[in-house]
Amino acid sequence: MSKKLLATALLPFAVLAQDPSATNNKEVTVVTANRVEQAVSDVLAPVSIITRDDIELTQARSLTDVFRMLPGVDVAVNGGSGQVASIFIRGANSNQALILIDGVAMLTANTGSPDFNQIPMSSIERIEFIRGPRAAVYGSEAIAGVINIITQSSAEPITTLSVGFGSDASYKSSLYSQLNLTDKTKLKVTAAYETTDGYNVHPSPANKGDKHGFESQNYAAMLKHQFSDSLSFFIQPRYYQNIVGYYSFGTNKEAWIENIAFDGGVTYSDETVYSALKLTTTFEDKYDYLVSAANKRYSTSPAVREQKTANWLNQYKFSDTYTAALGLDWKDESYQKPGLGKQEKSNKALFTTMSKNISVITLEGSARIDDNSQFGSHTTWGLAAGWQLNPKWKIIASSGTSFKAPSLYQSFDVNYGNSELKPEESISYDVGLESNLELVTWSVNAYYRDVKDLIDSDPATWKFANLDGHSIMKGAELEASFDLFTIRNQASLEYLDTKDANGNELSRRAKYKAKWQGTITTGNVDWALQYLYQGKRDNSGYDDIILSGYSLWNLSAVYYVIPELKLAAKVENLFDKEYETAAGYPAPERGYYINATYEF
Repeated sequence: MSKKLLATALLPFAVLAQDPSATNNKEVTVVTANRVEQAVSDVLAPVSIITRDDIELTQARSLTDVFRMLPGVDVAVNGGSGQVASIFIRGANSNQALILIDGVAMLTANTGSPDFNQIPMSSIERIEFIRGPRAAVYGSEAIAGVINIITQSSAEPITTLSVGFGSDASYKSSLYSQLNLTDKTKLKVTAAYETTDGYNVHPSPANKGDKHGFESQNYAAMLKHQFSDSLSFFIQPRYYQNIVGYYSFGTNKEAWIENIAFDGGVTYSDETVYSALKLTTTFEDKYDYLVSAANKRYSTSPAVREQKTANWLNQYKFSDTYTAALGLDWKDESYQKPGLGKQEKSNKALFTTMSKNISVITLEGSARIDDNSQFGSHTTWGLAAGWQLNPKWKIIASSGTSFKAPSLYQSFDVNYGNSELKPEESISYDVGLESNLELVTWSVNAYYRDVKDLIDSDPATWKFANLDGHSIMKGAELEASFDLFTIRNQASLEYLDTKDANGNELSRRAKYKAKWQGTITTGNVDWALQYLYQGKRDNSGYDDIILSGYSLWNLSAVYYVIPELKLAAKVENLFDKEYETAAGYPAPERGYYINATYEF
């Protein structure tokens, strides 16, 4: 079992350049690139896969722990557990990447990124990360890439219990159970609880000694019935509640967030036809509380978000070398806050995709028409090609356009909104070379993105505004995986150059990054050592602060006591490096964590 962990730890890099002649190549598939299952070797874009085994081996404590090690990703967090976090893929703004849970778009927060604390790590089966433009397939958020968080599912009945403790009085516990109610009906349930006292995430003379903690509870269930080999139905409710302390403008506050979501759908699949209809609704309310010296709480700014979606995708396989798909998307959103009233918008879309193999050439095309309630009709497209030079070398290239309307928060928020905002429009180009040699698997990818009328915060007014002109994001990524003695290595070097329409660098995005992970098995113990280097970067348009570069090391181990029981430990920030990913918000000091998992 531990050797399996060691092998799968390589997947985030290995899938980027595989030998199409390998007998097991078709066994590695993804469902995110074109919204249907396909072999990784057929995807004409860089792909990373994080498995359940990877998460357990590295003892990732949050999604941001996973994201920061992915190629092409910068992460900025306002402190420790539960705090506001933003991710930037290939220099794009945080709202220019699509984050999915089981194929459904997550509700985004004010930052443009979703609340990454709504998914406990114990519930994740795998994470698929597709870099490059996918707006013609998914819509406006998929400008720089798509991350799909796929929750646990087992072919056999199973129950897993997990409990963990660590620094800052942190505690985690979780339950996952899957039951076979009948031979055609399955029920899975998950529950998770997390709490930590935290630390002072924004220290100042006025709040010396304060701590900003975090508490979260998460529950989900899914009922799935298989009517036949081809036809199935599922329904999935989710609930989470987060309470996080923070410090803002001289005042201690707590943010209380409650989110309720329901997904349901029907899927038909046979050798030539795939058809899926999925409906979702998500309701979230957030309250910010002032916390007085007497520990009394006063609600100051409740905000309510709702999102409803419907998706219908139909794919037909004409032959082994030609497939085409046609789909419909609908999304309705609302945002309500005191002094604002209820603001709503909707979007309807028709999209199509096709893929054709011609000998060693693969061609892919997509087109999409969006009808936005605020900005009318817009058309986007995507094109890609792959050339298998020989069994060990492959070239890929792609291009795509996107249209992104401002969010309801950007348009209408009482303090920061601007109703005069225009949509962003962009075009992207990608080219890559992949190689699978005997001693090393490696790839290099270069990209260029031109965004017109980028939406950013105006330092003069504190409101959102369009930057008149073109903002450019370009860069390159070199990745490699190889064995050195008994150590399995995976590494990436990244270069990024961003310029907004005024010639300024985009905030919190490093020009240079390096990432490495080494894994080894000794007896019944799997070890993982991670290294992250992030170069200096601008903090924000509101100041002249340059965030210093830093190097970060993490060490983790998993010990298999018996097949059903494993113990894990992690030292985070091994050398106790002082650093910040957002000015004034120190990252956590060295932390120690232990965890036990029992499976039956």
